[in-house]
Amino acid sequence: MWVILSLTSAFLLGFYDIFKKKSVTANAIAPVLFFSTMVSAIIFIPIILISKFNPSALSQGLLAHFMVEDIPLKSHLLILGKTAMVLCSWMFSYTAVKNLPITVVGPVNQLRPAISLVLLLLVFQEHLTAYQWVGVVLAIVSFYLMNRSGKKEGIQFKSNKWVIMLLASALIVAFSGIYDKYLLSKQQISPVTVQAWYAIYQFALMFIFMAFVWWRRRKEHPFEWRWSIIVMAIFVSVADCIYLAGLDQEAAVIVLIPLILNGVRLIISFTYGALCFKEKNIRSKIIPLMMVLAALVFMCI
Repeated sequence: MWVILSLTSAFLLGFYDIFKKKSVTANAIAPVLFFSTMVSAIIFIPIILISKFNPSALSQGLLAHFMVEDIPLKSHLLILGKTAMVLCSWMFSYTAVKNLPITVVGPVNQLRPAISLVLLLLVFQEHLTAYQWVGVVLAIVSFYLMNRSGKKEGIQFKSNKWVIMLLASALIVAFSGIYDKYLLSKQQISPVTVQAWYAIYQFALMFIFMAFVWWRRRKEHPFEWRWSIIVMAIFVSVADCIYLAGLDQEAAVIVLIPLILNGVRLIISFTYGALCFKEKNIRSKIIPLMMVLAALVFMCI
């Protein structure tokens, strides 16, 4: 079941990447994130209120999965910590997506599974198999080849600040995935509870950022409203709920879920970038793309 949930989440995240690119291109990042988090909060506020004041309405059948539990202050602080991590990652990644071709962003983001494996090795002292090491090496080699392809578009990976931001985002997201498992398995917080309060805290933090940082510099970073922001928020909210539900399954393998997510969303975003955004040097990016997919296969074995 967790594999089906992961594939569904990955499919939605692939289209989320497309709408994210549409939303941030030639646009201010902070307001895009603000309105996106506002939409997510609007989705979950009714669920929180119903769970609090009319829990019987969510007590039977599939609706029981949408019950937001009462949790102590410690759990709220832990979810707030997750929120801060993800928002920091999003600020990096959204800025990178705004300034880089999506056919470059997708393959570079696939370093996340390799980083997750290394973190599992360092933090939890897990032993990687020979196949997983092959996958890590392939991911690194694909990054090198993508670097060579990027030079044709004037993108020097070593000195390009957008690529560095993308790598920083990948590192934070990899750590966040392990943190999610900690919240679900060690703290016994349900997936919908994590996602609901995470959405609320995201909006609250972005409201503070908008009020005290962006608003003063709004003329330097003008914002244009686009309907893709709402679609993007809906896709990522639903995808995250499904992802957490899959991660909460007892049989779920924490290493495999991000591999499935990244592989499917990479194919969707890369294909759309090539066909619809008409991005350049697609042929030179095919080999790194295939190596990334091969790396994901080896890391899944």
